[in-house]
Amino acid sequence: MTTSYQIPPLTKRFDTQVTLPGSKSIALRQLAMSALVNGKSTLRGIPECDDIDAMIECLGNLGAKIHQRNNELEISGPIDLSDKTVSINARMSGASTRILIGMAALRKGLTRIDGHESLRKRTNEPLLNALEQMGCYVKRERGGLPVEIKGPVMSPGFEIAGNISSQYVTALLLISPFVNREKSVVINITGDLVSKPYIDITVNEMRKRGLRIRWSGSRDLVVESGSYSDGEYSIEGDATAASYFSAIATIHNSSVNFPNLGSNSVQGDYFFFEVMEQLGAKVEREDQSTNVSGSLQLEGLGDLDMNNHPDVALTLIAMSPLIPGTTKISGLSSLHHKECDRLDCPAAEFKIMGVPFRKTDTSITIDEITTGSIKPHTLCTYHDHRMAMAFSVLASKTGSITIDDKNVVDKTYPNYWVDYQSLFQD
Repeated sequence: MTTSYQIPPLTKRFDTQVTLPGSKSIALRQLAMSALVNGKSTLRGIPECDDIDAMIECLGNLGAKIHQRNNELEISGPIDLSDKTVSINARMSGASTRILIGMAALRKGLTRIDGHESLRKRTNEPLLNALEQMGCYVKRERGGLPVEIKGPVMSPGFEIAGNISSQYVTALLLISPFVNREKSVVINITGDLVSKPYIDITVNEMRKRGLRIRWSGSRDLVVESGSYSDGEYSIEGDATAASYFSAIATIHNSSVNFPNLGSNSVQGDYFFFEVMEQLGAKVEREDQSTNVSGSLQLEGLGDLDMNNHPDVALTLIAMSPLIPGTTKISGLSSLHHKECDRLDCPAAEFKIMGVPFRKTDTSITIDEITTGSIKPHTLCTYHDHRMAMAFSVLASKTGSITIDDKNVVDKTYPNYWVDYQSLFQD
């Protein structure tokens, strides 16, 4: 059931604390590794959202034993690698889909993977091609879902295009310890590499599990032989989720503290705090926490390349009409391949709202506009959670934006509107 929601504007300053949901990116990687370990893992800080629920359900159907205990998740692996046929549904989770495709390649049996109609439109072709070239049976429709995969893949290495999604590289990294057990595995990345910080997250989480991984030059990732360790692991706060509240604090001359996200983070989207500093905010970083305080007057931003930070690029796009002068955001080619087209879709909404912009296939240039000149509008979210959350930043100033589906945020941040409403409290 979809529910429209007029996002209320903020009319006074706030000084608050937001405990972020755990990082979905880290959680998905840790869930996958836990399901591949021959042992029991305990994960703390797993976020409650549709994407995580979908991944947990899929791993359970693949044979992992999963138990919720208080705020902890216990996972006993490994998944069933036999010749049994298994069907799983990734719902709307693109990241889960790519990881599960990789895991399916380890199985002797047929794995059928499907998902929501919006997920079916997203291509997995480079990843499927890489697995097919290494001997996997793959049956797909137009490179998307549904897909059927049968392994097991055995290979000394992979070649994968890096210009569409880093999730393809992540999927191959996570299964690498099992495709050439006694020797190293080399993943060669061809073409431009987008979203490298997300690959860094994967490498960091694998290292926590005892794997040794190194870059050989700028194109080859070498995963040395080894196996994942079991044990207990904690998930830090989600840096992408922090972007919405740090942006709101910045434009409202207010303060927000994130107690579970600090400078020790390797999440690439932690970079967004630097962008807020360029706009005039004061950012105080501790090892485990971060505080953002806005200023009375925003600074102009000029040109900014967001190639390595695609998820928070949408936050910046949505708030750009409020930034002094003209803002050009480039490096956006990967935005065409997200839950919706995160370049064309916000541009379409801007056009209806009367926001002046110019767009290319890889960039968008947005002019400052007074809030009173922005036309009231019911924003189409295109079934994309980040469209709703990103445009709440602009709505917090205008009060003239309604979103077509309040519940779309359940995909990654079910409590988003609760936390947004908390900014109104004294």
